[in-house]
This record gives sequence, structure tokens and C-alpha cells, in this order.
Amino acid sequence: MNNSKSNAIISVKDVKRSFRSPKKKPGFWGSMQLLYKPEYQVHEALKGVSFEIEEGTFNGLIGANGAGKTTLLKILSGLIPPSSGEVRVLGFEPFTRPMDFRKQISLVMGQKAQLWWDLPALDAFDLIQAIYEIPIKTYKERLHTLSELLDVQKMLHTQIRRLSLGERMKMELIGVLLHWPKVIFLDEPTIGLDVLAAHNLREFLRVFNHKERATIILTSHNMDDIEKLCTRVLILKSGELVYDGTPKGLLKEDACTLKVTLKQRPNIEEVSTTTGIAKEKIRFEENGDEVEPAFYFSVNRAQVVSVLSGLMHRFEVLNMGFEEQSLETVIQQVYEEEKAESLRGQ
Repeated sequence: MNNSKSNAIISVKDVKRSFRSPKKKPGFWGSMQLLYKPEYQVHEALKGVSFEIEEGTFNGLIGANGAGKTTLLKILSGLIPPSSGEVRVLGFEPFTRPMDFRKQISLVMGQKAQLWWDLPALDAFDLIQAIYEIPIKTYKERLHTLSELLDVQKMLHTQIRRLSLGERMKMELIGVLLHWPKVIFLDEPTIGLDVLAAHNLREFLRVFNHKERATIILTSHNMDDIEKLCTRVLILKSGELVYDGTPKGLLKEDACTLKVTLKQRPNIEEVSTTTGIAKEKIRFEENGDEVEPAFYFSVNRAQVVSVLSGLMHRFEVLNMGFEEQSLETVIQQVYEEEKAESLRGQ
């Protein structure tokens, strides 16, 4: 884990968050019991997470669905309190949500609409200008810059509800950036955007981070977002922080991806048993133009000989080769391991 810094703008110490929900038994009597004598189950979304983030840094927060990413962002932005632990953002306790705190942060949730659907986008932005008391000249300059960047000038007079998903997402981004926040929480911000818009957005965020020294935490399943923007990555796994460091630190020097094409069509369980490689480290792909299945093994170079030996002993190997290890492959492996552990725990 990173050492604490004196200029940390975000501080999270042993933060836990659990949710209690009623447990329903099957059938009519299960429904009746839910009404009159409910039983509850507790889900631990965060399990003692600690870290500090310095001012002006760009940070990636990644993990599989249900790992606790959105819960953590909601705590940092003050939408929900932690069950225990201590959180400070810009020196404030987020859940108290004082006006000085709210004027300095923004939260973008790719799956949630935050603008007023029945208003044209321009009217919604005018309201934001009034709420945040942005000087008119500054407001117009920022709106022009953002709308041009995301190519939505012609849509500013259209009701939000009449826009496509990608267009709405662009308007949401403009709305949360107009007041030039010091801390920005981005939860899947490129969802619904086309390739060009996503590229333009990433470039804007990179420049904004550099010039304005805005502190940004980004969650994304798109590894392009993480690799091209973030200098630091935090990985959550089942509510626990399992990695805190640079993206390159995830890529092991002796690790590689071994691609093997077989004449037979074994399943992953058979291949795992034959090679001794865990199922989570084996990926199967079959392209329409290829008759033979291809297996991808995330292994150390020292394991290559034994893997090939095991495969050739039982199957007919048609082709093999190496591929460069990518951040996406490493993260996918983390997700697969989490999924496997969850299934074993059931």
C-alpha cells in the first residue's frame, strides 16, 4: 500500500459498509413471514478499506461487479455514510455535505441520470449556473468548450429525455463539470459513448487534470480508460483493497500469455486437469474463421514447457505462440479468481 502523504486530499481509514436486507423464504408463508416476522441478511460491501490520495492525481478504481466500487464512490461523495471508519475529502466529512464541500466535488454515474429530463439541456445548465453561482462570462466559456469537445452544440435546445443514451451521457458530463470541481468521481463515464467521443472525453479529462490539478477517481471496465489516464490503480475484490500501485506494477516481468491451438475440443476443466493450471488462468476463444479452438494460458515462462508437455501427451497441438501480457488480461484474471472464490463459498 502507498505510504501516507501530508498533502492527501482524500483520506480513507478502515472504512466498512454493510447493508441489511430482508430474507424471503419461498411460498405464501414466506411472504407472510416477511411482513410480520422478517429475517435479515447482512452483506458486507466494504471490509476495512484504507488509502490516501494526493491532490492533482488521476486514480483508477477497478473491480468486478459487486466488488464495492460504486459503494465507495457514494461514501466519498457523501451520498451514504460508512458503517464504520473515517473518511475525509477536502478536509470535510462527506456525509455532512456542507455547501462548501458540494461546490468542490462532482459525481458522474454512467448508469444514473442527474439532469432534469423534461428540460432542454441548455435550461438545465442555466440552473446549474445559478445553483453554483458561476459568473456568466465564465459559464458561457466553459459551456462552449465542453459542448464543442463533446460535439453537442446542436442538441443544447433538445429535451434531455429525447436524446440517445450516448447524447444524454455527454450532457451529464457537461453538467457536472461546469463548476470546475476540485475532486471528480467518475463511475463508468464513457458508457454509451462512441469511440471518438470516448477518446475526446479522455483527452479532456487528462488535460483538465493536468492544468487544473483536479483530483480524479475513475471506475471503468474499459481498460483503455485506465491505461491512458491513470497513474495509480486501486483494485477492490469482494470489498477489500487487494492492490494499490501503478498500472505497470500489475504486469509481472516473467508472466506471459501462451496461445495453444488444439485439434480436439476439450473443455476448460479437462485442459486445467491436464496442465495443472487453474481454470481462472485459462481463457478459451473460438473465432468464426477458425475451426480449431484456441486456449490462452496466463502463466510464468517457467511453466510453458510443462503446459505444452501435458497438452501434447493427451491432445494434438496444431499451433502455439506467445502474446504480450496486457492490463486487460490481468484484470480479467482478477475478476475470474473473485468469481471462482464466490462460487466456492456458496
